[in-house]
Amino acid sequence: MINNIHVLQLQSVGNIRDLGGFQAGNGKQIKYGKIFRSAHLHHLSETDQITLQELGVNKVIDFRGVEEQENEPDKPMPDTEYFLFPVFSSTRIPVINEEFIKDMLQSKDGLIELLFRQKEQMQKVYRDFVLEESARKAYHEFFQILLESNKPKDTVLFHCTAGKDRTGFAAALFLMCMGVDMGCIINDYLITNEYLKKRIEETIVEFQSLHIDEAIIQETKKYFLAKENHLKLSFQTISDNYGNFEIYLKKIGIDENATAKLFDIYTE
Repeated sequence: MINNIHVLQLQSVGNIRDLGGFQAGNGKQIKYGKIFRSAHLHHLSETDQITLQELGVNKVIDFRGVEEQENEPDKPMPDTEYFLFPVFSSTRIPVINEEFIKDMLQSKDGLIELLFRQKEQMQKVYRDFVLEESARKAYHEFFQILLESNKPKDTVLFHCTAGKDRTGFAAALFLMCMGVDMGCIINDYLITNEYLKKRIEETIVEFQSLHIDEAIIQETKKYFLAKENHLKLSFQTISDNYGNFEIYLKKIGIDENATAKLFDIYTE
């Protein structure tokens, strides 16, 4: 059961929540209704579109790759700007959808191979959020849109496919930049698992039809969840390669003046 003051209950958009309400480092709090995170908007219903428009959403940032975006494009809303900032040039994060399940169910050996490869792959993904040029560019552009959204009417929503990894790291970057406590950042990141729980359980039932060892299948569930140690790995990678978070921010174009502007725009 998802019960959090930041969470929105929409029928056609998963993993959506308001990043407002967190205590910021300047003694104020992040404004409600100014910045949202979510899964993709491909199945956006008319009712949920009205809700997003009533919330003032007029800028949508998509971190998916070009192929992902072309396969399941966001359903457009009027008077809304759309920005495609691919974190990676190719798909690296498995998405639990009908096509993925169909492919996996065709081959027991293929599924077992995926399960054993997934742990190492996700660790690399979270390191590459920091190290890969395409990721640094995407998160630089993300912050530029946040900085440009300085009018009272401007409201930003950012997403990837499930709103878990690429979006989760972007949310963590924003909240860390705003001086939010790391414990709160991790809690926001892990709320994603409440959204994914039902879909993962349905997928596990289908995988069981391949008669794979149950312990392996249950271990698989962990690889499709948002994991605290993955997010911490990203921040450790920042520390190892840049020395501290402030130097990393400067690497992606966010200096002290930009940070001060973000505080002005997003806190009250």
